[in-house]
Amino acid sequence: AELAARLQDHSEVSISPAIGVLPSITITGMAALMPGAAERYDIVEEGGKLQVKVDGNLLPNVAARKKHLAARYPASIDFELGDLLNHSRKSLEKKIGKADLIVVRSQDIDLFGEGGSFLARTVMNTVIDNLVQAVRKLADAGVGRAVIASDHGHIYASREREEAMRIDAPGGDTIELHRRCWIGRGGSTPLTAVRVPAASLGNASDLDFQFPKGSGVFRSGGDLAFHHGGASLQELVIPVIT
Repeated sequence: AELAARLQDHSEVSISPAIGVLPSITITGMAALMPGAAERYDIVEEGGKLQVKVDGNLLPNVAARKKHLAARYPASIDFELGDLLNHSRKSLEKKIGKADLIVVRSQDIDLFGEGGSFLARTVMNTVIDNLVQAVRKLADAGVGRAVIASDHGHIYASREREEAMRIDAPGGDTIELHRRCWIGRGGSTPLTAVRVPAASLGNASDLDFQFPKGSGVFRSGGDLAFHHGGASLQELVIPVIT
């Protein structure tokens, strides 16, 4: 909302909610932003690892997603946010050329949040400033429409979760375990968690997901202040700015 307000002086701005995917982790959320995901999107297990297929293509990482996007939009360009901001107006116009789609990516919030850095909150504010600057730069270079979205939301606490808010892992055939989600087969379902079959969410998969019912976390590696993957409003409702 702050970002949308900052852009209103320079353009016509709308902000609306979208629902992210479960589990609300990076590999699933980023794949859901790719072209073709609205038609064919599946969370699957491949080689003992969690994978996502969009239109039949496995998209495990940035390189695969960039290849997928380029195949569907040959006249597209991919920037990291910092790279875009380093361009002058003239060099940016030259770089864009006649591209009909420009993708700008930033992972700063996840990078600092998941790393447990005390700078995480400062970085979150800085990213808003940088996005405003990026939209203005693109507008000056002739771009008439911008859409700003995220792969997932997050929960960020000022301190680590207390022992009473830590949930024993379900066990069973565990494919992945995160602070806010468990992916696998079998195992137990703790009283403080909910089990959701992947198939019930439209996936062609026999996997199960489990999510803490509240703001608790499963016992696993990772930071205890910043996390995502669960089914809370903060993690699932994604603001989309146009």
